[in-house]
Amino acid sequence: MPNVVVAGGVIQCNHGGQIKFSSGSSKLAVNGAGAITFGMEANLSFAAGSPGVIAPCTKMTQSSPPCMSSPATAGVSTLVTIGGVGVLLGNAQGLCVNGIDPSASWSIGSPGETVLSVSS
Repeated sequence: MPNVVVAGGVIQCNHGGQIKFSSGSSKLAVNGAGAITFGMEANLSFAAGSPGVIAPCTKMTQSSPPCMSSPATAGVSTLVTIGGVGVLLGNAQGLCVNGIDPSASWSIGSPGETVLSVSS
C-alpha cells in the first residue's frame, strides 16, 4: 500500500522539476508533518524561484513557462479523508500544463514519511 504524502514530501514533473511540500493539514500529522490533501498539489509552479522548488523544470522557453501542476488524477485516498477531502498517496499522479509538452505530467517523488500507508 502507498504511504500518505505529508509536508516534506516531494512532487516532481516528468522533466526533472521537484517541489517540496512545505505544509499540510494540521488535522492529521504523521511524525509531526501534516498530511497533504487533494487540491494542495494543484497549481504548483515548477519554475526556478517558486515556493518549495528544489529543482526547476527544464522543459521551457522564454515564451513558454515550465510545468504547472493540475489536480491529481490518481492516488487520492477514499478511506482516509480530512473534512471529506482525501489525502494524497505516494502513488498520486496527474497532468501538468506545459506549452511545449502537451503530455507533461507529475508524480510523487517521495511521500515524506514511511509510517502510515493506506489503500486508495
